[in-house]
Amino acid sequence: MRTTDKFVFFWGWQDPYSNFYYSPFKHQGRYFDWSEQGVMYRKAMLFGAKGVAEQIMQATSPMNCKSLGRSREIPFDQKVWEENRERIYKEVLLDKFSDAFLKHELLSTGDRILVEASPTDDIWGIKLHENHKDAENPAKWKGLNLLGKVLMEVRSELKEE
Repeated sequence: MRTTDKFVFFWGWQDPYSNFYYSPFKHQGRYFDWSEQGVMYRKAMLFGAKGVAEQIMQATSPMNCKSLGRSREIPFDQKVWEENRERIYKEVLLDKFSDAFLKHELLSTGDRILVEASPTDDIWGIKLHENHKDAENPAKWKGLNLLGKVLMEVRSELKEE
């Protein structure tokens, strides 16, 4: 993780803002070990893939959850996912960050822009590493940074509480 006066760049299991960070929490009556598990479970359920959803609940790593969330057994529809993905992420992350420590961590970012500095993800991240020369220039990001945007929405809601 790298923090500047304007940005918080994160990526990877060691950063609390990452979906791969181990942080057990309860969401919709179920317990999840990582927010990746919660999101992939919700994704599978959105498309009625209950068997895959249960496999996700049994997964032993966030990477396994991610892989299962891309299963061909899920009758995936891109349009439906795009209409629901940010809402699902936000609902999961609101529960994850209800934990006192994680809530404090998120609120301590102040008004900085949260950035998933994943060099491989052009949807949830910026498809640039945190130390890339263009990382501090949003106009040059190669990704949408949806995870950062959703986290900032969660932070705003938690500030209002």
